[in-house]
Amino acid sequence: MAHVLDELLTPCELRVAMAVAEGATSREAADALFVSRRTVETHLENVYRKLGIRNRTQLTRLVILRDRAAADVSA
Repeated sequence: MAHVLDELLTPCELRVAMAVAEGATSREAADALFVSRRTVETHLENVYRKLGIRNRTQLTRLVILRDRAAADVSA
């Protein structure tokens, strides 16, 4: 069963969202994903708009819920 994050976000947006939710700064996420900081920020803007959220804290909460749902399905 796919989670809303997987359904709404592109693969690139999802990778950025996961990196940021794990605590990476935009620069750290950019370095880890081999993209520019501006690319990370653009993807984050799209993620926030698509998910109806405003900040990294809300994004982190959604990622935690996604991970819990995935763990429940596999258990």
